Amino acid sequence: MERPTSTVHDQETRMGYPQQPYDPPGQMYGQPQRRTNGLSVAALVLGLTGFITCGFTSILAVIFGHVALTQIRRDGTDGRGMAVGGLVLGWVLTGLWLLFWALSWTGVISSFLYTAAAVSSLPPAERTRLDVGVQPGGGEHRVVLEAVGRDGATSAGNVTWSRDFSIKQERGVPLPYTKELAFDGELPRLYLWVQNAGADGVVECRIKVDGRVVREAEAAGPYGVCTVTADAP
Repeated sequence: MERPTSTVHDQETRMGYPQQPYDPPGQMYGQPQRRTNGLSVAALVLGLTGFITCGFTSILAVIFGHVALTQIRRDGTDGRGMAVGGLVLGWVLTGLWLLFWALSWTGVISSFLYTAAAVSSLPPAERTRLDVGVQPGGGEHRVVLEAVGRDGATSAGNVTWSRDFSIKQERGVPLPYTKELAFDGELPRLYLWVQNAGADGVVECRIKVDGRVVREAEAAGPYGVCTVTADAP
């Protein structure tokens, strides 16, 4: 009976050639890399930029972070750490900026209500004079509004001052702070509201008329508010 012909593999083995491994059909070299979720990257970037955008991008970071986590669970893509980081930054910065704006607007509303109450208590003739902007004679007065900090208070988160119904507001003001005003006539009603921007220190505020301190006060403790008013030279 005739013997079967040797295969090429048997011949190579007998001749001393090393045996070469053969990859099965369709085998891939290495594992394919998982893609990173794009919204998770956007959430982290928007969360970081929330420090300089007054919290506006922080809200987007919260939205993108939640959507990214949902997509990652569904698709198995990478980027969970970035999505969580953007989500946390977004919530924290959004809360801090909401607190800041709430405190700022509280100062504006308080100063407006105080001025309105003060003017409403005047006699009708005085209210009419203020409405038309007429000041009786009396010479020119130099008014200085001052705010200083000590024991660690270096800046004011909010400085609000008013002349009758004219309300002005400044935010993020370094201390000491000085505002000079000049009035030709009787001194109008003045109001100064200063809030400590930090948790430490004492804030002092005062009103000077013609070089003389006519009103002064101080506020201590976290984010303390100092308030003074004056209505006579």
